[in-house]
Amino acid sequence: MTGVLCIDLGGTKAHVVEVSQNGLGKVHRYDVPSQGSKREVLAFIYQIITSHLNASCIGISLGVPSSVRVADGYIIETVNIPNWHSVSLKELLCSKFGLPVVVHNDANCFTYGEYQYGSHLPCDNFVGITLGTGLGSGVVLNGELYTGSNGFAGEFGSFTYLEGIVEGYSSGQFFKLQGLDGAQEAEKAMLGDAKSQMLFDQFGVHLGHALSLILLAFDPDKIVLGGSISLSYSLFKSSLFSSLSEHSHEMLVSRLCVQPSRLQYAPLLGSFALFINEIPHAKEVLNG
Repeated sequence: MTGVLCIDLGGTKAHVVEVSQNGLGKVHRYDVPSQGSKREVLAFIYQIITSHLNASCIGISLGVPSSVRVADGYIIETVNIPNWHSVSLKELLCSKFGLPVVVHNDANCFTYGEYQYGSHLPCDNFVGITLGTGLGSGVVLNGELYTGSNGFAGEFGSFTYLEGIVEGYSSGQFFKLQGLDGAQEAEKAMLGDAKSQMLFDQFGVHLGHALSLILLAFDPDKIVLGGSISLSYSLFKSSLFSSLSEHSHEMLVSRLCVQPSRLQYAPLLGSFALFINEIPHAKEVLNG
């Protein structure tokens, strides 16, 4: 069975797996040298690809936590891997491995994986939000992933907000900037700690404001939340919708579906689906 070697590269960890039309193989996890030099990060990517590439792989598809010029797979900048910027990643990988390569922002991969493989159809206009170390997002309009002219579409986390940007209030940074651990605060809130619950209420207010901008810009049918913080959705759902209602028209909010992701490894599945979309005849080859 032929497949595509898919990689989900994050700021701290990477997942690697061969994906075929039958689904995911065994997923392997690696720690990312996020503070390494540009050369060290690239060497790490070469190493994990080399470790898992085999004769059944017809290509390589990566989701990276970066601003990506999708047309040529050029890495513009990567906030959580500070030295990894201005990298012609697609060109380098094609040259080294002699296979077709697709490179996308990791939030685009998450969004497209959810759209294609999650339980969301019929749904033509769709937004995916990843709530982790930062806030990433992807947009599907009329059934197609929308990346914009330069690959920056959906960078809602960089919108100006209060004394900074949206990401500082609507991601793991909200807790980190207060010297707190989001996972620990979630555990305490689940056990009834009022102070911790108040933090998540505040988080929901900020995220609700961010989603109101998305709602007014794209009017999606559904917004799906991924990333580690989405696991605590029950702690901020109420304040999120209160904030949404305050900043958006009642009709839009009443028709909007917001839910946490239920699809495991959505970014890897999204990388696979994007490879099929962008590489000529890939689907026919994978179908044998």
